[in-house]
Amino acid sequence: MNPPSTYDIIVVGAGPAGSLTARTAAEHGANVLIIEEHEQAGTPVYCAEALGMSGFIESGLEPVEPLIAQKINKVKVIAPNGKIVAITHKEIEGYILNREHFDKALADKAEEAGAEMMNNTKALEVIKEGGVVVGVKAKRGGEEFELRAKLVVGADGHASVIRRNAGLKRYFDDYGITAQWTVTDINLDEPDASEIYVGSVVPGAYVWVFPKGKTVANIGLGIRHDKSRPAIQVLDDFIANDPRFRDGKKIRKTGGICPSTGTLEKIVDDGLMLVGDAAGMVVPLSGAGIHTSITAGRIAGKVAANAVREDNVSVERLAEYHRLFEEAWGKNLRDSRRMLDLADKLTDDDMNRVADTIHQEDILDIVNGRNIIKTSVKIALRDPLFSLRFVGKLL
Repeated sequence: MNPPSTYDIIVVGAGPAGSLTARTAAEHGANVLIIEEHEQAGTPVYCAEALGMSGFIESGLEPVEPLIAQKINKVKVIAPNGKIVAITHKEIEGYILNREHFDKALADKAEEAGAEMMNNTKALEVIKEGGVVVGVKAKRGGEEFELRAKLVVGADGHASVIRRNAGLKRYFDDYGITAQWTVTDINLDEPDASEIYVGSVVPGAYVWVFPKGKTVANIGLGIRHDKSRPAIQVLDDFIANDPRFRDGKKIRKTGGICPSTGTLEKIVDDGLMLVGDAAGMVVPLSGAGIHTSITAGRIAGKVAANAVREDNVSVERLAEYHRLFEEAWGKNLRDSRRMLDLADKLTDDDMNRVADTIHQEDILDIVNGRNIIKTSVKIALRDPLFSLRFVGKLL
């Protein structure tokens, strides 16, 4: 039986951003349809699967199996010379997820709230009337059809069809290419500790080792600058050079594109909102995007439901969503981008010097985009011979 073709809100994409938007809007009384390109929310997995404790709490789910694979209590940052800076602060506690189960649970929650799910459905383009987005053209099982709504939400990832077709920014000014293997048959000494490798091992990005247990881990990297070699080849070399991993069994290859600009300048238009990766809501320095997507979805869903109820989906009305997201994450994302620009200027020797003076509280501030300038200067001043060169790069 064909579904009704008119809704209050159509959400394109059932990742964390889309599901939280749909769930929140439905909880506020809106008639919501989610269209998802794949057979099930959460598949295929493209992500490194890490989420902090506060992000999990905000998702409204319980941190239980099979949603989570491993609790994380420590992060080890490894400098180019091998020096390890360990972070055990409560703020870094979190989980390595099983994204296929986590995303499915979020989508199920949206359906429980009253949203309708339409899987195996690909959005082809937006429908505009008088310059206002009023629906989407979609395809399912070889059949093309129209779905109408008072408001459309693009939650369809970095290459968002909705964003591009609606006439917003075509693509991001800066991005990383990621690659990841899930590797089994290994033996990790600290399965509750994530590892981050910085420096020339991957210029412009980093390598991560995210344990999913004592014998399995997600091992991946992102490349922003030197893209002369495929990211998967660089990753294979890293794995082959680490005796802990070289004999492991590679069971799943993932990867994709990770925006690193922060939130786009324009994420709403008449009848249209963008959330998650489609809006660039990724922490530039770390590439983390699950928590920001959850926050964006909760804000967008409420604003969308209220706007529909008021029969006002103008760009001016929907701008409330952008403003509220900026209050929640804007400064952190902008400062994180500034820190990424600084990191681009640091040599391996610079990073080794920083590793000798940095404290775990400094790393927490840097990763979360807090007090970037103050923290950077404080680190530099602990090494007077290095401080002038470091501050010069900072400025």
